Amino acid sequence: MPDNPASVLLINPPITKAQREGPLGLIFKNLYFNSPPLGIATIAAVLERDGHRVGLLDAAVEEITLEETIERVRKFAPEVIGVTSTTNFSCNAIELAEKIRESFPGITIVLGGPHASAYPESCLSSKCFDYVCIGEGEITLPELLACLKKGGNPQEVKGLAFVRDGKNIITEKRPFIEDLDSIPMPARHLLPIEKYIPMPNDGPYLPKTAMVSSRGCPFHCIFCDHGVYGHSYRSESPKRIVDEMEVLKNKFGMNDIAFVDSLFMISVKRVTDICDEIIRRGLKIHWTCTTRANIATRQVFEKMKEAGCWRVRIGIESGNDEVLKFIRKELNKDQVRRVVADADALGLHPKGFFMVGHPIDTKETVLETIEFAKSLPLTDVTVQVNTPMPGTTQWDIVKDHGNLITSDFEDYTYWEPVFVPRNMTREELNDLHRKFYRSFYLRPIIVWRHLKMLRKISDIRRYGRALAILLSMFILKRRKGKMR
Repeated sequence: MPDNPASVLLINPPITKAQREGPLGLIFKNLYFNSPPLGIATIAAVLERDGHRVGLLDAAVEEITLEETIERVRKFAPEVIGVTSTTNFSCNAIELAEKIRESFPGITIVLGGPHASAYPESCLSSKCFDYVCIGEGEITLPELLACLKKGGNPQEVKGLAFVRDGKNIITEKRPFIEDLDSIPMPARHLLPIEKYIPMPNDGPYLPKTAMVSSRGCPFHCIFCDHGVYGHSYRSESPKRIVDEMEVLKNKFGMNDIAFVDSLFMISVKRVTDICDEIIRRGLKIHWTCTTRANIATRQVFEKMKEAGCWRVRIGIESGNDEVLKFIRKELNKDQVRRVVADADALGLHPKGFFMVGHPIDTKETVLETIEFAKSLPLTDVTVQVNTPMPGTTQWDIVKDHGNLITSDFEDYTYWEPVFVPRNMTREELNDLHRKFYRSFYLRPIIVWRHLKMLRKISDIRRYGRALAILLSMFILKRRKGKMR
């Protein structure tokens, strides 16, 4: 326990009424906030272990207003507030921090998360954050708390950005945490677990939650942001992973776990070792994960099925080999066909991840991708609009291949075009995105694949939600309007 423990409140900022009820409101609710914020939940667990008084507020999932969030801050009375933020919700983080600064001038405010790591100096220009945490925060925040309590010099804390005497100070880069087993499991007990509702087609084994078992990714896809966890791949041990799965089942009553690692299947051996540990313990739980088509084999799929896996999610991105090569996906269509066919044959309900609007995409390559997706025995797809982010490889080259049509990061949602490839228009890209969903899902074979998954009456209600999202987002004419 620290000599002088601190009182810390970690917050996922509220979203506005306009965001909740706007044209992307259903996407925000069902996709952005359908699982716990495991990053700040893990930091909360570290702080609890060290003896600090810790609170965790996910204002977005609780659908509370900015004013209600401030009231929660008042009741908790923290000395330090940690705010997390993705880039497209950075305005929400700033708005919250400004309101906290106005209401509680004495509270220290620290910003963390993907946006903070990507733009530390830009975040400091907002004037409402005392410190910006760059990279992993599980060691940085406790060290900062100790420094503040002792009246020390923050420049000695690695992984920080702050302003002193009008100058931006960025301290030495913090090394990545190599031993992930040394970090406690996320403090899910501080969150309203019952409010995290998965996408309606992500059943049928409820309740369900998310879990992360590794950090980093050694691959170099041009659209990926490696700002927080980098290319250095680190994994928890199979024992530690299955320990957490047991906690999720026995303590929190979960029937299904979605592994949301950047890269769950770095090797067949890693996945096999995890499966062997699940089987050895006789743990009966369902789970899903993302795999790579250039790594997965039928044999490892068989082992995964035996260990309780019921769905594999496959990053496909495009149905054109030249586009796949350009985006450095390190796979081809033949590999995708083989892996999807193997997953389907074993009853693993394969789901494909696609993007439209890659730098060299044309109307023809997007239509080819749509037809490719329809030719595969996929049960589901997620299709996003390619969104170049600063810090990604493609950020430095997109202007050579088309037009970046806005610099307003609030629009960088992955569901509306912000970059339009050469020889395409924004309207055309939008129409192709909607066409992708319509032409994939409105087929008898997809209806049949999902009907075979129905198990109880509540499943019908789930599919009612799914149909409502499909109609609102991709079939009916979507209403326009800003999100704020």
